[in-house]
Amino acid sequence: MNKEQYLQKLRECLGGLPAKDADEIMQYYTEYFEDAGPEHEAAVIEELGDPAVLAAQAMEALGQTQGIVRNTSRPLLPSLLGLLKGRGAAQDGTQPVYRFQETDLEPFRSVFVHVRNCPISIKESADGRYGADVCLLLNEGETAQAGIEKGVFSVRISGRAIFHRNQQGSQYVKLYLPAAEYDRVELHSSNASVISDCPAAIRGDLKIDTSNSAVNVSGIRDAEKIHADTSNGTIHFRALQCGELIADTSNGSIRIEDAACDVCIADTSNASISVKASVFRKCVTDSSNGSITVSGCRFTEELKADTSNASVTAELEGSESDYRVSADTSNAAIYVNGEKRGKSYSSGGGMRKVILDTSNGRINVTYRPALTKDMHA
Repeated sequence: MNKEQYLQKLRECLGGLPAKDADEIMQYYTEYFEDAGPEHEAAVIEELGDPAVLAAQAMEALGQTQGIVRNTSRPLLPSLLGLLKGRGAAQDGTQPVYRFQETDLEPFRSVFVHVRNCPISIKESADGRYGADVCLLLNEGETAQAGIEKGVFSVRISGRAIFHRNQQGSQYVKLYLPAAEYDRVELHSSNASVISDCPAAIRGDLKIDTSNSAVNVSGIRDAEKIHADTSNGTIHFRALQCGELIADTSNGSIRIEDAACDVCIADTSNASISVKASVFRKCVTDSSNGSITVSGCRFTEELKADTSNASVTAELEGSESDYRVSADTSNAAIYVNGEKRGKSYSSGGGMRKVILDTSNGRINVTYRPALTKDMHA
């Protein structure tokens, strides 16, 4: 029996429990296997014993045994046993809450936030002071900490939760910062949005990591790298200056506006990408089944747009001779300044390279007069 077979059998044996109870027990043991790692899978199965007996013990701890023969030679893991017998207190509103509120912190140079299911926001403070408002819900076995140490303001949750509750919407991390200079900012959450609209300078990196929720960043300047990574959530970058700009999501749209960077990378699946009024040396956009639009931009080296089953639109500043264009589609057509050019198009001998590729989607290439606004990458 392998891990998948064991867990499947356990799920079947928990059929007499309410779905919520069974789901929590399954999550616990799934994580127990994951923590042990694939190399210890056999040892975990040996430790846990017969899944039918394990299910019976869990049901007994909940007071919901269904006449299943019990074997107490292998007791439940102590942490799960404590969870099952102590759930009443956890469900009656006594879940621990961590609070940190301070409107006048001493200045700090870096930010590190590592939470879960918790929206994170950074806004510009009205009075130039450093402030924080943190509210976190903790699971059994966890502790939280917020404060400044060695010039870094951090918010983090420590410890291993016995099980996780759905806490989205009831907790938050809010920072109020002056438009000062910072060394590094890292914001990690899950299943919750991350928003930063403080016009700050970051000498190092801005890293944002969440899942199934949106990321919105504006006003950052002088950063070495800005990197946002989410799943099934949108990413919106606006008014940014950095060396490398990376937007990575799945099934969420990406919008980049008024950005100035050396390299711009936008990658999504089944959603659109839009890059507007920006300056870069190189821009690479990649989607699956989502449209890509690049307009009002200046670049010095390369623009690449690659998608499937959706359209690609490139509005290029200048004339056809300023670029070296290669465009290909399947089962659709390419239009240059509104004129149909077939399924494959190449032109120009300029220094700026343009590569446009799609399947079953239309490609539109338009050349516009040079912009009058002075923009510098």
